[in-house]
Amino acid sequence: MGAINEFTAVMENEFRIISREPGGLALLVILPYFVAGGTAVIASFLASVNRYRFAEQFIGFEVVMLSIIMMQTGARFLREERNGGRLEYLLASPTNMFVILFGTSLVMASSIVAAFTVSLMPIAYGVYGIQGMMRALASIVLLLIGLMPLYGLGLALSGLVLRFRDSDSLMGLITSAASLLSGATYPIQALPLWLGFLVRVLPMHALDDALYYELIGYLNATHVAYLVLASAVYLSLGAYLYGRLQKSLLRKGIV
Repeated sequence: MGAINEFTAVMENEFRIISREPGGLALLVILPYFVAGGTAVIASFLASVNRYRFAEQFIGFEVVMLSIIMMQTGARFLREERNGGRLEYLLASPTNMFVILFGTSLVMASSIVAAFTVSLMPIAYGVYGIQGMMRALASIVLLLIGLMPLYGLGLALSGLVLRFRDSDSLMGLITSAASLLSGATYPIQALPLWLGFLVRVLPMHALDDALYYELIGYLNATHVAYLVLASAVYLSLGAYLYGRLQKSLLRKGIV
């Protein structure tokens, strides 16, 4: 019960923080329309852009944006705690850091899912009708599964924030590379074979594929199995790397 109470307290605190900035949640809903719409306008000068292509690009930009947010949540939390001089007390507290990071990230994941659902519903209805809306609601489960490997990557990034002082540059570099290698907004067939393999190994492309094929009604078991496998692999890897880096920090001290 103690761990559950601690987990609940972390989530309640994070919900209070997010509720103070409703504009950020509104931006999560609106921004994909601007990005996908702007891209569609530019692309229309070169080729015709239909509503099906727009829906595909919309989901791709959603995946990139939400992936970056999910990966950075825990790292940004630890950076703020370090800058505020609270990290030492946080690490010394009896509450397990995995409980704190998971509670913080779960609140952000809930906000991400809510924003994704609200923003996708008009697109799903406009392109595929009522069936599209029903499939968009079903895609919530896929999104929750697909956010787990991204949380695993976020754990590894959180560990690097503990290890290195200049975390802003580090987070920017890693998330930029992840965005470029997402494979969510461009055809990966145009990439060299080795780079295409790397894109397929990362979870963003698998999440984009699963969400899009669910929306158009062609989701199969392979997409779901890959997301589940990626969750297990990246969660294990992220937890291992974070644990090692935190132990290293505790031995050497916070600088």
